[in-house]
Amino acid sequence: MNSLPKPITDAIEALSNLPGIGTRSAERLVFYLLQNPAKIDQKIGQSILDLKKNIKECAECFNYSESKKCPICSSFSREKNVLCVVETPLDLLALEKTHEFRGKYHVLHGVLSPLNRVSADDLRIAELLERVQKNPEITEIIIATSGTTESEATAMFIREQLIPIFRGKISRLARGIPTGGDLDYLDAGTLSKAMIDRREF
Repeated sequence: MNSLPKPITDAIEALSNLPGIGTRSAERLVFYLLQNPAKIDQKIGQSILDLKKNIKECAECFNYSESKKCPICSSFSREKNVLCVVETPLDLLALEKTHEFRGKYHVLHGVLSPLNRVSADDLRIAELLERVQKNPEITEIIIATSGTTESEATAMFIREQLIPIFRGKISRLARGIPTGGDLDYLDAGTLSKAMIDRREF
């Protein structure tokens, strides 16, 4: 790496800080950008500048948006009585791709993580509680966090905070066997959760 010019090593180091990009992948990307004649490096640079300049958090759900309210919160066709709480905008995107949920969302922007010094004050939990108190039309809150230990702890914390102020239904995404999955290929944790979350047939 010492034989490379500093701008190249700096670019490699910067790209390798991105999730899923190791040093080798970063090297390939940097040299591709240097050799590419289509000015793709300028397009990427301008896109990133525009991204940081024009994207903000929705004032209602805290998803990323170009305007004060995101298209989902602005839509009159979405169900106002069901609110789905997710960890990140990527989780919201994943749920939207299923076309199964027609309610509204609330994005936490993370999970509780004492080891990483992430507390409730660092997340959008206070805004969630305020939103629930101000919107009596909400009848169900779906806590759609992941299955990690930190996500489970966050879900439990949110549930405890909601119980004193919310009289509707608090639900959780089902856990267990994926569609098309064979039992002998599943880990014990997944099978255990599937058994616990079993439903009437």
